[in-house]
Amino acid sequence: MSLKPEWDIFPQLETDRLVLREIVPADAEELFRIFSDEETMQFWSCRPYRSVQQACELIASMAEAKGRRSAIHWGIARRGDNRLIGKCGYNEWRTMHRRGDVSYITARECWGRGIASEALSAVLDYGFHQMDLHSVEAGVTPGNDGSTRMLARLGFRLEGHLRESYWAEDRFVDSLIYSLLREDWRQRA
Repeated sequence: MSLKPEWDIFPQLETDRLVLREIVPADAEELFRIFSDEETMQFWSCRPYRSVQQACELIASMAEAKGRRSAIHWGIARRGDNRLIGKCGYNEWRTMHRRGDVSYITARECWGRGIASEALSAVLDYGFHQMDLHSVEAGVTPGNDGSTRMLARLGFRLEGHLRESYWAEDRFVDSLIYSLLREDWRQRA
């Protein structure tokens, strides 16, 4: 299997309730709605967005990374409703090591409904089967209990606690590093 799947046609993923699709410029308003919410952004390394232009820049950045085949992000939408309710994907893909770094975010009204878990499961399946990943990592800010519980349910293990590992707003913040091996994912199924 090639370590670089063909992404000229964006790989749409589907689950029981969701469609994971390409994020396009027309999604800027919905992406802004998610990324401008103070509570939603409390565990992210950037401040809440203040303009739709920031969402447009994020969309362009994701398209550029996909073009380089170094990252891929899916927009999360409910089946039958194309409106963006989150995003999930690989921020970084280290092909030599067959390792990907995932992130995910959902609109606050989706919290506690299994949306992020369902989307991340589809993205993990794609990563292990189409991208031939050996392992997947996720960084989580301490205190983001919903995220750590979800990762544990999906089979991720806590690998380490990095002290003051990234700059967020006005201070350095710790990061918890979780990982999942392809074999662990396979045994789960």
